[in-house]
Amino acid sequence: MRFNLAIILAFPFVLIAFFAGSYMVRWVAVLIAGVILLAFVLEETEFPYLPRRRGNVRKKKTDVERLTDIIKMARKRTIARQILSDAILEIYEILEDNREKAKARTREIFTSLPEGNFLDNLENAIKRVEADVNENRRSSRKGE
Repeated sequence: MRFNLAIILAFPFVLIAFFAGSYMVRWVAVLIAGVILLAFVLEETEFPYLPRRRGNVRKKKTDVERLTDIIKMARKRTIARQILSDAILEIYEILEDNREKAKARTREIFTSLPEGNFLDNLENAIKRVEADVNENRRSSRKGE
């Protein structure tokens, strides 16, 4: 209803713009009609909202689900293994002040693991990282 009112108010100026003899009068009428329509559009015209279809909406994965997918891919792919080693490197970078020490500890963990089942090796690596984290916590508490 409100939008129709804007058209009704602007309609006389549109008629003047078409039928007026003077070029200047036409442009003034067009500008007035444009301002009226713009004021109504900006003031209260609501645009219809189109909700997404449920089929198109993806469920967002949690960090645990993403990490689980990476571990599944790491059985066969070297890039996923690199992602896991980078995650372990980030843990050691938080623990260590020196980035080179963190890289050395990460390399040490992965080179000391025997060849074989990747998941068993990953589990052993995570246990070693967990032990290092706990050791770092204990040493930081004693320092306080």
